[in-house]
Amino acid sequence: MTDKLIAQAHAKHLSDQRYWHLLMHSPHDESEIDDSAFFLSSEGKQNLSSELDATIRHFNEDTNRTNESVFCRFPARRAWLEHELNTSFGEGECNEYDALVAKMDPQKVTLVFPSAHINSPASMFGHTFLRIDSSMESKMMSYAINYAAHTDDTNGLLFAYKGLFGGYYGYYSMLPYYEKLKEYRDSESRDVWEYDLNLTHDEVMAMVRHIWELQRINSWYYFFDENCSYHMLWLTEIARPSVHLRDHFWYYIIPPETVYAFEDENLVVDKHYRPSKRTKLLSYEAQLSSEGIRAVLNLASGDMKSDDSELLRFSDQERRYIFEAAAELIEYRYIEGKLSKETYALRYHSFLSERAHLGGGAPITIEKKPNPDTAHRAARIVLGKEWMENRSPFLIGWRPAFHDIGEDDTGHLFGAQIEFLDAVVGVEEEKVTPEKLTVLSLASIAPVSHFFKPFSWRMKSGWDRDYGDDHLSFVTRVGAGASVGNEYMYGYVLSEPEVRLGSNADIGLGFTAGVALNWGNRMKTFSEMGHVFYLDNHDQSRFCFSHLWQWNGHVAVNAKYERIEQRYDEDRYTLGVNFYF
Repeated sequence: MTDKLIAQAHAKHLSDQRYWHLLMHSPHDESEIDDSAFFLSSEGKQNLSSELDATIRHFNEDTNRTNESVFCRFPARRAWLEHELNTSFGEGECNEYDALVAKMDPQKVTLVFPSAHINSPASMFGHTFLRIDSSMESKMMSYAINYAAHTDDTNGLLFAYKGLFGGYYGYYSMLPYYEKLKEYRDSESRDVWEYDLNLTHDEVMAMVRHIWELQRINSWYYFFDENCSYHMLWLTEIARPSVHLRDHFWYYIIPPETVYAFEDENLVVDKHYRPSKRTKLLSYEAQLSSEGIRAVLNLASGDMKSDDSELLRFSDQERRYIFEAAAELIEYRYIEGKLSKETYALRYHSFLSERAHLGGGAPITIEKKPNPDTAHRAARIVLGKEWMENRSPFLIGWRPAFHDIGEDDTGHLFGAQIEFLDAVVGVEEEKVTPEKLTVLSLASIAPVSHFFKPFSWRMKSGWDRDYGDDHLSFVTRVGAGASVGNEYMYGYVLSEPEVRLGSNADIGLGFTAGVALNWGNRMKTFSEMGHVFYLDNHDQSRFCFSHLWQWNGHVAVNAKYERIEQRYDEDRYTLGVNFYF
């Protein structure tokens, strides 16, 4: 009987079918799964036909059909083969799998996108995972399906290096959704967007069966391609193989771009926004008086009691906001480890009790932020013209990812920048010259507020012509400072030491002040001035002013003026068009 089923599978070329490749996580002829426990044939990773034969043999011949058996471990393979071979492999006692399905009650699937963490370079692209929704009205007890690198490393440079070159194993995990919200929305203060998908119940069950197969299975994690978002694409294609989400990407996969892919494949039916604790507290700041903000800070620090008579001078509505904000603030500080559990519990209970005595009132107004799928696309081509003292080249630039602080912030975390391999060449009189190559540029311009005191920082590493003498030189610059403002207008001051290598190698200490203004209608004005004191060469002063108009997610027009003063003065004017894709 087994040989007959295997012959039937060969006759139908099942090992060549798309769904078998999906189940094997094999884009071509080799699986991307690196764990031998996933394969039933010793050649299974490289030989999908051999793996199919071994799978049929186990399903049809194994007498052990309990929890850890092949029969119970691979329900997705079993369901597909039974359908394709028009057979049944019989029954088993898969109690653990059955119990999980009953507990999950899978009905719908939601794609979840937590935005970037304001001070964490590793999270600047955001993150995506899936939520399996039950028939319960509340989604808090739904299950989140996540894929992430398994690491205890706290060194950011080590994490980046290993993440780029496959130094970590990645694992799927399954947790209650409220735990993931606590991690992203509360602990890391990341706004969360939810995209409800139109998968049918049968398609959801196909996904759940395959998720079960991936329990405790590892594969190498790569930051740019085989990452969290990439593996969510596999799971969705398993559920609905008619979609081709992975075909939307060819050299990198970043979380915001996966949202576009789901939209383009017509999978999204509804969207929801869950503001972070930081966003909530900033909303309270915006609607409280300065005296009310002071009262919140005094309550949270313990300098004021919740029954203090000074609070009676506020209106009932403002007192409601004061106690609500104080409760949110001490919870935030407790999550950060700044309060003991006992102190937090006493103050939190006291604030909520006083708030309850005030009865109902108008809820705090939280302005909904633009959805990430309204942002400009990640990759950029620039076509422009630059006028300098002795040259006026046409400019051609390419940047694979992702966003700089001079661009439109719609759908992005304002004040955040992350760029890789931003290259520009100049073309003049049939001569092509490199203008700049930024290997990596990061920034987090995070305004301070009454409730939050983040620092701002910026780093750059790459070649440019900003040093003078119109020569390329390599610069590495790392700086820190402070910023004030909000998402509509913010200013900052940074101290930025730098090292330059090249024809005029030098060390310098720079001081920079900048301001960014979002006008609305996707227009942004950015201005920055700075001065660098060099050890061996003339000091340099620099001023730049730019204005960008983002037509849509694919096209923007940008005008820029720069003045550089060193041994001689130079004015530079640039006009260009950005094409995003």
